[in-house]
Amino acid sequence: MQGKLPITMTMTDIFKFRYRYHPSHILWLVIFAVSCVLQVAWVESWRFDRELVAQGHVWLLFSGHIVHLNWSHWMLNMAGLAIVAFFFSSHASFKQWFTVMLVSACVINIGLWWWMPEIRNYVGLSGVLHGLFLYGALREIRFYPVSGYVLTCVLIGKLVWEFFNGALPGSEDMTGGRVLTEAHLLGAIGGTLVWLVEWLNRRLQ
Repeated sequence: MQGKLPITMTMTDIFKFRYRYHPSHILWLVIFAVSCVLQVAWVESWRFDRELVAQGHVWLLFSGHIVHLNWSHWMLNMAGLAIVAFFFSSHASFKQWFTVMLVSACVINIGLWWWMPEIRNYVGLSGVLHGLFLYGALREIRFYPVSGYVLTCVLIGKLVWEFFNGALPGSEDMTGGRVLTEAHLLGAIGGTLVWLVEWLNRRLQ
């Protein structure tokens, strides 16, 4: 009786199995690098500041999303970005992911400016991350329906909890400041809007 041939796997095979390059990885790496550099010494200069924006420093509306309260806050958000990169990158193109980031940031900015005028300063990527997460979960339904629906329901459940009860227990201790859950909701709305436009375009084609 002929024995089975041994199965061998080289380090190259393992690396290829664990990592698949996607163009959007460049986007995630740029965000990681820029936010890391800014976190070293330029947080105060790049955070959202209502008074400065009113004076014409409109770029602070966007730069505020990539600076953080402290390194703990930064690491938490970079961990979230890594999850998006690892699990969802292949579900959409570079252009689509960039669009989600831009739309989510714009929706948050509009909400901060018009809905929450009492907010004088804002930092952090978590609002945009919620847009990326929900968009990724909705896109996953096309490829892996079960996990896509589960993730979507979990994210919506989290947003509902935060809407009625505030930040999740322990989250403000980890970030070292107030968690603006409204930004999470606004970012998620931005991600959903992008997905909805894409869904409608597919239906009309």
